[in-house]
Amino acid sequence: MADSCTGESKYYVGDIGTKIIVDTCTDCTAATVRRLVVLKPDNTTVTWVATQEGTTQITYTTILGDFDQAGDYRLQAYLEIAGFHGYGDTARFRVHARFT
Repeated sequence: MADSCTGESKYYVGDIGTKIIVDTCTDCTAATVRRLVVLKPDNTTVTWVATQEGTTQITYTTILGDFDQAGDYRLQAYLEIAGFHGYGDTARFRVHARFT
């Protein structure tokens, strides 16, 4: 949800339905695998299955349990396209405890 004063996104533990959009900066419409690999604050790694959005973006919408910890999350897009299997740049965002 965007902050009503600044328009900036702020995420909270327990949020469901948050749409995460990653621009891969490359045409990934032919990808056979689209994932977001996420490193949570406790150093556990999870994989979220992403979908295509436009030509260069992939997206994922959070479900129950995705934002289960407050702290810094890191994620990388992972794509498999003919002749290429690999990761994109690391993005970072913070998930806040409620009432902060």
